[in-house]
Amino acid sequence: MNKEIISSFQKMIDVNTPIIYINDYDFVRVDELIKQVIGKQKVEEWNPATGITDFNNKTTKGNQPLADFLVSKYSIEPIAKLPNSFVVLKEPQDFIDDPTVKTLLALMSQRKLYDPMYECTVIIVSSVLKVPVEIEKYVSFLEINLPDDTEIKRLMDEHIEVNDYDKNKFTDNDREKLMPSLKGMTAFEIDRMLDMAMSSNGSLSADDKEMILRQKKLMVKKSGVLELIDVKERIEDIGGVDILKKYLKRKSAIYAQLHEATKFGVSTPKGVFLVGMPGCGKSLCAKATAAQFGAPLLKMDMGSMMGKYVGESEANLRKALRIAEAAAPCILWVDEIEKAFSGVGGNNDIMTRMFGYFLSWMQEKSSAVYVFATANNADKLPPELKRKGRFDEIFCVNLPNDKERKAIFEVHLRKKNRDTNLVKPDLINATKGFNGADIESVVNEAIEQCFVDNKQDLTTEKLRDVARTTKSISKSCRKQIEDMEKIFKENDFTNASEESKPSQSRY
Repeated sequence: MNKEIISSFQKMIDVNTPIIYINDYDFVRVDELIKQVIGKQKVEEWNPATGITDFNNKTTKGNQPLADFLVSKYSIEPIAKLPNSFVVLKEPQDFIDDPTVKTLLALMSQRKLYDPMYECTVIIVSSVLKVPVEIEKYVSFLEINLPDDTEIKRLMDEHIEVNDYDKNKFTDNDREKLMPSLKGMTAFEIDRMLDMAMSSNGSLSADDKEMILRQKKLMVKKSGVLELIDVKERIEDIGGVDILKKYLKRKSAIYAQLHEATKFGVSTPKGVFLVGMPGCGKSLCAKATAAQFGAPLLKMDMGSMMGKYVGESEANLRKALRIAEAAAPCILWVDEIEKAFSGVGGNNDIMTRMFGYFLSWMQEKSSAVYVFATANNADKLPPELKRKGRFDEIFCVNLPNDKERKAIFEVHLRKKNRDTNLVKPDLINATKGFNGADIESVVNEAIEQCFVDNKQDLTTEKLRDVARTTKSISKSCRKQIEDMEKIFKENDFTNASEESKPSQSRY
């Protein structure tokens, strides 16, 4: 067990914490932690399946409702100061909303804090984080960190030894190649992965990496806090933004050789932040990035993180980031991030805490999770999000220039099996101020009209005529675009295009 976790747990006990909450589903690992810290002190466990047991020797002491059990713990009247005793409540989430249970936990907490003769620490171990507001002030959360390199190596060596596999066949190279794919998982999950690898072919080697990554994808689907996006788009499907595309190709080359790159001294890429006009292909860029990196695309919806119980929202965010790390190497797409953290700095304490946790994770993470954040409104971005060290680079996407509009037309015409030579200078001139979505709409509308008009051939004139009747974003959102270009210039964001500067209007 990680020394930092043991130290944190011991400190909570030493400072007289009434209730310690461990949100984890690996009960075997948590039990080992409790035994390691508490030793042979008196510990009683309650769980809804077996009732009361002696934690150390697992002998049953009778089945009893949670409220009755807590009454017996609260009503103890020691005649002298006794050694600290501990109560472990496993999976109590379906019973913790009972008014009697909440009141007893509050009374036990107050008595522990103010009665020097009363020594009873409550340890809640649950796979679900659920803390009623009535007891939140007495609760401290202990987070079980994921296994580090040392522990992962130990788990691999244990599997080699238990399965009586020739140690000489499992080389240091195998170990180093498997290490990145096993990072970000709990010890329980790593054990399962290694068991599957050993049972499938009776050996353990670098060749098992692909199987582990497939299993990671299934873990994401089951989580419920992240969406696994199917990717069909390729980076060639993006018209324009050549600077951004070159940048992503360079980063993908690092990811393809991440182990060798880090040994060479290259830092693990953190991610990219893309700020731009609506309809300019930010979502397409996120999907194409996943294809370029050859990694799964996980989409995080901050709205789905919000919960009704104390600490639930923060726990959901931690869970989502932990799952992303378990799925690494992967792309984590945080869409419209400015909406997610719009309450930061105001009266929304929950969102402020979540924002702080997300920034800390971005700053400190060493896992192969490449964050692709997108935003439409750069004006609402908290300044902390734009500071160097969070993302490797912040790009801005303006309305496409002449060269980019030509490239976008060609992309959409190729998708429809139409001649790209239809893109003439007069068509480019007719679409000044159009974004990518506007251009796609022009192509689709022109082809539809050709079909209705006796399946006529698509012509440059037809495309131009449709463009002239299309209300582009530069007309419908003129003021917003001017404001955004001003913000791009003030923040000195890197332009995603080779040509034009953020301050140059395109309409």
